[in-house]
Amino acid sequence: MKKSILAIVMFGMTILGSKAQSDCIIPMMVLVPQQVDALAPMAQAKLESKIRQIITLNGMEGSTLFSNFCIVANLIENSKEVTSGLRPLVTIATDLELFIGNNYTGEKFASTVITLTGAGHNESKAYGAAFSHISIGNHQIQNFLKEAKLKIYQYYDSQTPAIITQARKFALQRDYEEALCLLSAVPTCSNNYTDIEKCMFDIYQQYIDYDCATKVNKARSIWNAGQDSKSAAIAGAYLASIDPTSSCWEDALTLAESIRMRIGDDWEFSKELMRDSVILEKSKIEAIRAIGVAFGQNQKAQTIRENWFIR
Repeated sequence: MKKSILAIVMFGMTILGSKAQSDCIIPMMVLVPQQVDALAPMAQAKLESKIRQIITLNGMEGSTLFSNFCIVANLIENSKEVTSGLRPLVTIATDLELFIGNNYTGEKFASTVITLTGAGHNESKAYGAAFSHISIGNHQIQNFLKEAKLKIYQYYDSQTPAIITQARKFALQRDYEEALCLLSAVPTCSNNYTDIEKCMFDIYQQYIDYDCATKVNKARSIWNAGQDSKSAAIAGAYLASIDPTSSCWEDALTLAESIRMRIGDDWEFSKELMRDSVILEKSKIEAIRAIGVAFGQNQKAQTIRENWFIR
């Protein structure tokens, strides 16, 4: 009887675990480097768009600008034939290698290769035609993504302590944005996500505390130098952008009050503060992810690893 109950419980946990993973979205960056000289930006954009569609349909966030993992497309030309005439026709056959790699370690997690053919009046159009033949429901690509997702889940489950350690190292160096970018890319369905979330909140508090101290000092310096309506407006803009949950919020209010007493009740700081309060009322998770995205946008150009591409 006990064995039967245990079997039922284990079966239920398996179903719940499967559902959690099926409902879990993995942030995934898409990289389509310029590998073919004749490939026009439009054809390259078509390939990137097709890949985004496929990974989005398979439980990944295809519009992510930066994440711990990325899917990379390699083009390996097999053959090219040019038919001469008034309007030459170019026919190409190319292998498209797709693989998923870790942005931080350079490790490949899964890969697959599909062969494409296309024809057009120039080489770029021939590639564009070939990319149009990529089916969103391609079973080979779906199986490849399924394998990659499983390995990514396993990676996060085993590497959570290392990820947290690295994030805290970034925070000690005051690289708060990079720390939050690293943490916010971890899927919420990871088994140890509560540890990730706790670390995110800790580092986010450090971030807003440091941000507050920096802005209060900047606002005070600007105000002390001018002590007029112009310097009050600039100082007020700094103060209005401070998160009210930061540790030095009272210092910000004290400075604001001293400025108001000098400038008068017409000072725009209170209006600026009210306008920004809508942003500041967002959940911490949303704020953290926004910081991570902003950091990632500036880092995208540095993520391409030479050992990832076939020459």
